[in-house]
Amino acid sequence: MPYCHQHTKHSYKSVRSNAFFLDWQTQPRSYKRYPHFYPRFSLEGHEELEKLALIGCVTMTRQYPGMELQLRSVPSAGGLYPCEIYLQLRGIKGFIDGIYHFEYDTKNLCLLHEIEKDGVESFFPDTSKQRGIIALVSTVYFRSSWKYRDRALRYLFLDSGHQLGAIYSAMRCMDRESRLHFSFDKTALNERFGFRDDEMFTAALFASQDTQKPCEPMKVRLPYVCGCDYLESNDFIESSYREGAAFDDTPLPLQNFFTQTPASSLEDAIFKRRSIRAFSGKSITRKEFEKLCAGIFEFASSQDIQIYYTLHRVEDMGLGLYCNGNLEKTGEFSKTSRYLGLEQALGGDSAVTFYFTSKEEYRYQKVSMLSGFIAQLLYLKAQLLGLGCSGIGAYYDDEVKGFLQTPNNILYMLAVGR
Repeated sequence: MPYCHQHTKHSYKSVRSNAFFLDWQTQPRSYKRYPHFYPRFSLEGHEELEKLALIGCVTMTRQYPGMELQLRSVPSAGGLYPCEIYLQLRGIKGFIDGIYHFEYDTKNLCLLHEIEKDGVESFFPDTSKQRGIIALVSTVYFRSSWKYRDRALRYLFLDSGHQLGAIYSAMRCMDRESRLHFSFDKTALNERFGFRDDEMFTAALFASQDTQKPCEPMKVRLPYVCGCDYLESNDFIESSYREGAAFDDTPLPLQNFFTQTPASSLEDAIFKRRSIRAFSGKSITRKEFEKLCAGIFEFASSQDIQIYYTLHRVEDMGLGLYCNGNLEKTGEFSKTSRYLGLEQALGGDSAVTFYFTSKEEYRYQKVSMLSGFIAQLLYLKAQLLGLGCSGIGAYYDDEVKGFLQTPNNILYMLAVGR
């Protein structure tokens, strides 16, 4: 088991003995803004790229005493939004070929660097120029570690996966094919983008065509711009990221997980998706469950992720614990799922609660992000079916392993219901 996973485990004792006071007045800023003199380009009204805003735009604003929370098209642990998105556009009508930063609240693209013969492709194993869109996901870790301390490392990868899922879904609305990249020279790219240890690239999504022409390295080093208004450094997160960032892997082409779904319906689901706070306790139908899971278990298994789940309220399906579609043991496990998810009612009141697990250690960062990616697909599938969904990132690790009877690392929980 990777040390970073072992070190960040929850137990019944640790949750109660490691409590600390959280002063919400000290919450760091949840967005990055480049200086005003960088040129901005609006996505609104642009026929080809207008739907690109779906990757992370504001979909609702909630008022709380002393603060305002802007909810986005992608969920985030604790609503802290550590992810930033950078886009390289090449050959897109109406836009300068260049590297941009996405501004979630304005739906603007901020031009950081014009490209011609150079580009980010030079940091990937295949350095051929790409025509189209390359999306790079980074995390500004203090936004999460401010609240979650060392365990924020897990949420950074899960949030990155959710962000990839949001980008993929936006590309589906634009009728663009996608492929994921987890293996590239992240350290060198971090340096070229002017990042310090507080921000780091985690993954990339290509929605592009290979031109078969070589790409030169980026000509400039971008200036440092802080992703927060202040920083409390965390050596554990910084070293764990560096130790696990480099691994050999191949690009992952993505199938269409939303077949038979009109782009307009998917776009509507992206805007309306929310992390629900409670379930009604009513059942879902077997047909709804099958639509929810269509293609999910096969994809997860192909990437060394085993998805266990407890069925609580699904009509015409037996109660019990399942793994990738196969019944492991029968029984009524709603109380168990509730307890394992740090005694949150969501885990037991759901129709089904999923457990994402993997034995993969060399590519630990990848399977963690893919768990978030799959969870994002389930969020949107649930929304399309009129169901509720909520991610559960906190659970009693060893007790979950004992219940599932698996040696795998427990990466995530997700509850779906009516």
